[in-house]
Amino acid sequence: MKLIMSLTILLLCKITLGQIVFNREVPAEGDIYLTPQIAIPKINPGYTVWLPDEGKINGLIVFTHPRRDTVNTDSLINYSLQNHLAVLYATTDNRLEFFFDKNKMSEIEGHINEVITKHFIPRENLLFCGMSLEGTRALKLTMFANSSDSKYRLKPKAIVLCDSPLDMIRLHKEMVKAKELNFNPITANEGTWVSGYLESNLGGTPNENFQAYVDCSPYCYSDDIVKNYLQFKDIAIRAYAEPDVNWWIDTRRKDYYSMNAIDMAALINELKIAGNENAELIITYDKGYLPDGTRHPHSWSIIDEQEMLEWFLNMIQ
Repeated sequence: MKLIMSLTILLLCKITLGQIVFNREVPAEGDIYLTPQIAIPKINPGYTVWLPDEGKINGLIVFTHPRRDTVNTDSLINYSLQNHLAVLYATTDNRLEFFFDKNKMSEIEGHINEVITKHFIPRENLLFCGMSLEGTRALKLTMFANSSDSKYRLKPKAIVLCDSPLDMIRLHKEMVKAKELNFNPITANEGTWVSGYLESNLGGTPNENFQAYVDCSPYCYSDDIVKNYLQFKDIAIRAYAEPDVNWWIDTRRKDYYSMNAIDMAALINELKIAGNENAELIITYDKGYLPDGTRHPHSWSIIDEQEMLEWFLNMIQ
């Protein structure tokens, strides 16, 4: 193990049989205020990347959640490395990042570019993945790559979404309802900070600044002009959902209008209408469970990781 430290950057390289791991972080202090009353501590921005220890690297799987563990692997990392794919976890200092700020997207784009450049990974073979808001970020990064603010124009070959909110107008409405209903403390708290965070960053409610919500949405049902989703018409997209409506009604008092599945189904349908034959909505049943075994359809467990990676490998080999 090799450890190099400076005042601002921690760079860790760990080498074990079959893998090489790099961790690059900048220490962060302080809090991020989601609302004037709700704050979360900053996380260290930077990235962790897992690389096969030999042979050509054929592609890169990109996540935007903080996985700083450089010792323990998992099935997704293992299967990726076995198939000469690298896996990157890149974050800003905000674990609940919405990408309201273009500089934050530029920051993540810079990490991706650094990894593919240093390790000779084909820039055209990128898979952006994400659970919930992380999937939203995957689409937002793709939109950013099409903008004049993008330095590297890193567009993915494929995108995987797992129960991700896409329509910020719908999301705001259902979060306000959850807050006011106050049926479940988890959803009431989420409704409070999400609606407040959207309002503080998008200039008020959708009624007060409709266009800001449209511009922030990878897909927006209320939008007939901008149509951000057309930026994905030439990209392979899989959207996974487990819309167990009775679970949501019984445990959260939420219905179909409160589910992220409604956004993803609309996105996939519009992409198919636009001619994207590689857009898929994958509906699962009774696969959503948290790591402790608790039933929850809003879970990464609905995805068959090996099958998902084989889907991506078929596109790049």
